Amino acid sequence: MQEKQNAIIWIQGKLCRPSEAKVSVYDRSYLYGDSLYEVVRTYHGQVYGMKDHLARLRATARLCSLDIAQSNKDIDSACQETIGAYQKQEGNPRADVYCRLVISRGEGKIGFGKNNLETKSLLTVIVQPIEEPSEAKRKEGAKLKIVERLRLDRRALEPAAKTGNYLNCLLAYIEAAEAGFDDALMCDEDGHVTEGTTFNLFYVKRGILVTPPLDIGILDGITRREVIELARGLGVPVRETRFPKERLYEADEVFLTGTIKEIMPVSNIDGRAIGAKTQTSPRPVTDRLWAEFRNRTRGASP
Repeated sequence: MQEKQNAIIWIQGKLCRPSEAKVSVYDRSYLYGDSLYEVVRTYHGQVYGMKDHLARLRATARLCSLDIAQSNKDIDSACQETIGAYQKQEGNPRADVYCRLVISRGEGKIGFGKNNLETKSLLTVIVQPIEEPSEAKRKEGAKLKIVERLRLDRRALEPAAKTGNYLNCLLAYIEAAEAGFDDALMCDEDGHVTEGTTFNLFYVKRGILVTPPLDIGILDGITRREVIELARGLGVPVRETRFPKERLYEADEVFLTGTIKEIMPVSNIDGRAIGAKTQTSPRPVTDRLWAEFRNRTRGASP
């Protein structure tokens, strides 16, 4: 549990250790999973993409009718303070970290009504060591299972909202993990692939990059946006369209995207190997995008 031991928490304006961080049992996040969150990371010790993450946080708040009392400046300042404290602890101002910011609706009496709230929204920041996929794991690729559990219909709970209510994805992950896979992919009720438990998905066929559209009910991933932008800049055709799981079995390449995983190749879906094994470079599009992404994030200032 090295991560937890090294972690530093910011809560109610104070820095503390995980064992000292306390949230009331009457907080909405504990009672109802009624919270929002974002995960940011650093490159060369500097936060990457905070503006985009805060914009998405505000969009999630609107979708959930949650009033965020803290300003963007307050949130950014709390994150920077916590990251700085962690880097000081490690004796390395360029140490890269995982930073999770959580905002709950607040604390109050049991019950859904806003009149039951006795506090404004609560901000918590967690900073800990970052766990990125190793180069060996990237080369091997992730093994995914398309699970029976469906992605929630956007009419029930909008997947574009990044909330603390993660039971749908958690149960999908457990289903895949118990079957021996690294993670899970989910489909909608019509059998179209949507996204993974914590990531967006792309596949390549005959040089064309394909990903599910936002209106199918997926998270507007920030790394997803960057990959689409990079692909178009490289002249790679991009299509955002619905597709059944069988398209993935026939794909030349598949990869997933996320803030921590960045661009992660997928080598196996439902026990089926992805791509041709006879090619010199079995993932030419993925490799080009990964090289461009690395150059953007590690080769230039954020």
